[in-house]
Amino acid sequence: MRDPNRKKRRIPLFIAAGLVVAALFISLFRDTGIVDSWRLRRTERQLRGEVEKLRQENALLKRTVEDLRSNPAVIEQEARRLGLIKEGENVIVVPPRQGAGPQPPPKPDAHRP
Repeated sequence: MRDPNRKKRRIPLFIAAGLVVAALFISLFRDTGIVDSWRLRRTERQLRGEVEKLRQENALLKRTVEDLRSNPAVIEQEARRLGLIKEGENVIVVPPRQGAGPQPPPKPDAHRP
């Protein structure tokens, strides 16, 4: 025989289960939920890596600036790269040949007749 009050006794169980599911859903997916925390941690790791790369780049740039301020050889190299010349030097510009493109060097394996 079935108990007629069985359905009435299950109602609190269904309500409790519904509340547990709702609480789980809220804890996972709201703004400060677990999923959002995982996302934030991943973003934090990416940003920390980016910061480290920028620190390394900054250190390199500081060394370059120091060299440009104090090392005459580096200063001259940069001046040459910019096309500057020393006082008393003459610049000779050789124009490229017209219609002559760069030719590849002959292959050493090529069979000659």
